[in-house]
Amino acid sequence: MERLSRLRSRLYLMFLLSSLVFLVAFLPERIASDKEGMRFSFLFDDMIDEKRVVLFDLSSEKGISESAEIVILKGEPTFWTPETLAEKLRGKLVGIVEFDSSYDFARKVALLKGDGLFFRIHTVKPEEVEKLKLDEDALFHRYKRAVLERSVEVLWIKDIAWKDSIVRRLSEYFKESVVPFPALSQPALSFPRWIFLIPPLFLIVSYNPLFLIVVVVLFFSKEWFVSLLFSLGTLTAYLVTERKWLKVLNIFLLSLSLSLSLSDFYHLNGVLEFRGVKLSLVLLPGFLFLKGLWENRKNWKKYLPLLLFAVPVGFYYIVRSGNAGWVLGLERKIRDWIEGVLVVRPRFKEIICYPFFWLEGFREYDFLRESFGSIALVSMFNTFCHIKTPVLVSIYRSFLGVVIGYAVFLFLKRILNRLLTSK
Repeated sequence: MERLSRLRSRLYLMFLLSSLVFLVAFLPERIASDKEGMRFSFLFDDMIDEKRVVLFDLSSEKGISESAEIVILKGEPTFWTPETLAEKLRGKLVGIVEFDSSYDFARKVALLKGDGLFFRIHTVKPEEVEKLKLDEDALFHRYKRAVLERSVEVLWIKDIAWKDSIVRRLSEYFKESVVPFPALSQPALSFPRWIFLIPPLFLIVSYNPLFLIVVVVLFFSKEWFVSLLFSLGTLTAYLVTERKWLKVLNIFLLSLSLSLSLSDFYHLNGVLEFRGVKLSLVLLPGFLFLKGLWENRKNWKKYLPLLLFAVPVGFYYIVRSGNAGWVLGLERKIRDWIEGVLVVRPRFKEIICYPFFWLEGFREYDFLRESFGSIALVSMFNTFCHIKTPVLVSIYRSFLGVVIGYAVFLFLKRILNRLLTSK
């Protein structure tokens, strides 16, 4: 038993050392690539001449002119399959419009084309501006966020009241990053990405050697292997040590390994995504919650209302984890104000959950505190799941979450100590 304990300690040390060595060696290349990938272009309505630049409606049976060089896809794909359209568009630049009904279809087309000729577009429709009552500042922050957090190559500025002002503000903010239309996709990195699968393997085996069975999935699907490996890594990163700062460090190193292991062309440019996003969000908090319920099963009736409360809260938590989550008008204004101050907005769930991660002493309800607090850690991991986000932005956002969350913890701890000592 003592030998096994020493072996686990050594494997955990190998996780820490290999993570740090690989990051020192290869992280600078990713940072330099991200800087190049933040170059973007402006697109205006009058530039779509339907000759060289074509806006192609996927719900139409109309064909694509041979003379078209740039084809922007939009609408529901009614008459086309990805395979057919990919064949027709091979050799042409394809525009993929974010949050449009064509988005997933267009990404499949770009992947099937296989020539790397595509770019992503962010735009805000005039009817959306009117419906959401967006003002100039809100639009500026939205376009800025598209470049800063998602490295979008093209900003399509529609003919709206603040068009010229928004273009001027974005040009001044990003200075030398504006290039002629269209800006091209971010190139893949040259370092061996598979090497970043080694640290998480050390990590999961250091907790339980039986977890090595996950390697079997590699023979069937590389994507699912990576998803399961890193999702399982979030669980073991938490359980492998009792020291809370080491738990944070484990998740941080694991997150960076994920981001660099998926730094291939199609992940960097948002065509492919990490498949384990939802699993990694629920595995650790769910495990801690169910483990706590099991350990307190003799008093299960006392915790029944918690189960009824946890299901809708968990559903809301998962839905809000992506870009599709709904945002209230007031929340949007608060977000924009925070971005104006800090450049990048820390995640609210981290600011709320980190204090519970650090706090202790909830007695029989401590497993609830632990489960809720662990959401902060998987939220940090989730930040790095968005591979198209420049890695320095993800690091800075995670740093803000830890620092602000810890500051809130110290504030709450002081208040609780005063309340307890005053009685």
